[in-house]
Amino acid sequence: NDSQFCKNFDEVLVNTETWKEKRNLLDYQVDGLVVKINDLNLNRGLGFIGKDPRGSVAIKFPAQEEITKLNDIGLNVGRTGVITPYAKLEPVEIGGVVVSQATLHNFDYIIDNDIRVGDKVMVKRAGDVIPNVIGPVIAARKGDEQPYSIPEYCPECQSRLQRVSGEVALYCINPSCPAQLIRNIEYFVSREAMDIIGLGIRTVEQLVAEKILTDVADLYQLKIEDLFHLEGFGRKKSENLVQAIENSKTRPLHRVITALGIKGVGEVMAVELAKEFSDLDKLSIADNVELQKIEGVGPNIADQIVSWFQE
Repeated sequence: NDSQFCKNFDEVLVNTETWKEKRNLLDYQVDGLVVKINDLNLNRGLGFIGKDPRGSVAIKFPAQEEITKLNDIGLNVGRTGVITPYAKLEPVEIGGVVVSQATLHNFDYIIDNDIRVGDKVMVKRAGDVIPNVIGPVIAARKGDEQPYSIPEYCPECQSRLQRVSGEVALYCINPSCPAQLIRNIEYFVSREAMDIIGLGIRTVEQLVAEKILTDVADLYQLKIEDLFHLEGFGRKKSENLVQAIENSKTRPLHRVITALGIKGVGEVMAVELAKEFSDLDKLSIADNVELQKIEGVGPNIADQIVSWFQE
C-alpha cells in the first residue's frame, strides 16, 4: 500500500525520510510525496488558490545528481521571443533516465557560474523531471574548455537580440521570426488552449516551412488540398485535421484568450478576463485602468494585454 495515515505532521516527516530510502526499490519513478488532509469534507471546504488545492501539499525528494561532459550550448527560441540556452551533454543515466540535454536557465547563469563548453558538469533532474546543470566541476578542468560568449543574433532569423530592462532574458523582437511562429501555433493548438487534435509540433514545422501558415489566423483558412500532398498526410488525415480546426471554433472565450499567449495571462487569468468581457473585441480595446479593476490584474499584466492588442 503506497498510502499511509499519519496522526500529525511529525509523523509525516518521519515517513518522508523512510520513503526517501524506499524510492529506489519501487518499480516506478517518484519525485516526492503528496500529503492530504484525511477528512474529505474539510479537504473540499478549504478550496483552491488558483488551481492549487489548499487541502494538499507536495513534499519533494532531493534531486538525483550525476557528472558528465558539456559538449556544447544550444539555443531555443520561445513563443515570446525569449532566447533560452540549453546544455548538449554526453549522455548520462540519472535515476533510470538517459539525459543528453539540460536547461541552463539563462545567460547570466552561465556567466555567473563560469560554465564552459568542454567542462565536466554536475547535472540533476529537478523534481526528477527537468534535467538541470548545477555547475562545473572545476577540479576536472584540463585547460582546453571554452568560455561562453553571449549571442548577439537570433539563431533562427539572425535578427539582433535585445535585453528588456529589468529582465535577465535576451529577446528576438522580430515578429516574423519562424521559430516564434512555430511556438505560438504549438501553444495555440495545445490541449489547455484550443485543443486542436492532430496538429503536433512536426506538422506545425512542416506548415510553416512550406509557408502555408504565416500566422496563427491562417489555421482557419486551411483546406484539405493544402495538406494531403505533405509528407505523412493522406486525404483522410487531412480531412480529420481540417475538421478538428473547425471543431475548435466552439471553444469558450477563456480558452481563446489563453491560446493568444499573452505574457502573464494563463488559464486562471483568462477565465477572469472572460467573465468581465463578453467578447474578444471588447477585451482588445480595454485600457490599463479598466483592466486593473479585475482581480489579479496588476499594472504589468495590464500593460502586457494592452501592448499585445496594439501590436
